[in-house]
Amino acid sequence: MTWPMARRSRWRTTVRVLAVLALLTPLVLPLVLLVLGALDTPGQSPPQTARDLLPDEPGRAGLDAALAMTPLWRQLANTALVTAVAVPVTVLLASSAGFAIGAGRGRSARWLLWLTVLLALVPPVCLWVPRVVLLRWLGLGGETLTVTFTALAATSPLLVLLYALAYRRVPVSTLDAARSESLGPVATWWRVAMPQVPGATFAVAALAFAAHWGNVMEPTLLLTDPERKTAALGVRTLAGLEPTLYPVFLSAALVVTIPPLLVFLLAQRRIFALTTSEER
Repeated sequence: MTWPMARRSRWRTTVRVLAVLALLTPLVLPLVLLVLGALDTPGQSPPQTARDLLPDEPGRAGLDAALAMTPLWRQLANTALVTAVAVPVTVLLASSAGFAIGAGRGRSARWLLWLTVLLALVPPVCLWVPRVVLLRWLGLGGETLTVTFTALAATSPLLVLLYALAYRRVPVSTLDAARSESLGPVATWWRVAMPQVPGATFAVAALAFAAHWGNVMEPTLLLTDPERKTAALGVRTLAGLEPTLYPVFLSAALVVTIPPLLVFLLAQRRIFALTTSEER
């Protein structure tokens, strides 16, 4: 490698590193502040300067106070139950609907595509009250799993569109071969098409996990018993504490943030590896 080429390669590497750091800074900095605030001692005034951000006596006093004020571990278990049910249901329904759009042909597939786009444009706030009225009319209000109701609609139409775009990349010859083997639509979707879009599956699963783990509005409207509430709602109840108790709120927020952060780190590596293998 000649000197100009080596210099150009180092310059490109430096630019990439700086670009990655510029993208990560807005994401990492809030996490650092969250950890520092959670380790501070309750009862002190909020930080006024950058030097005040470092806790004088770091500890878990804030977490202990949060556990005394709200059943956080129970609420974390409720949230884990919600995501364990909602994520698989979302993946199955979004994948099947996306297959009907992405692998379909003719006018029906186009109508389904436009209908999904129109549903994606509907503000979620317009559906909150009708959803609550329907669930209470069915006698399902107050139960923890009622907050997974949106999973029956694939959580979000955008997840259906994501699958539809992925299925568009499946070769038509592969689907035709499945039909020639007398496979029906369900068998073609499950045995042929879905295994070819693992990147989309992991992406939809990660997005559904984040949506249901951090869901606050449905639990607020449907759940009243603290033992049945989710962790996100439990953290929100601590947001009204006086300013000197900010470590209590941040400690609970840190505990609730760790699981989706781990899922994101694992999922993005898996998605990147699967996407790279698909392109090859």
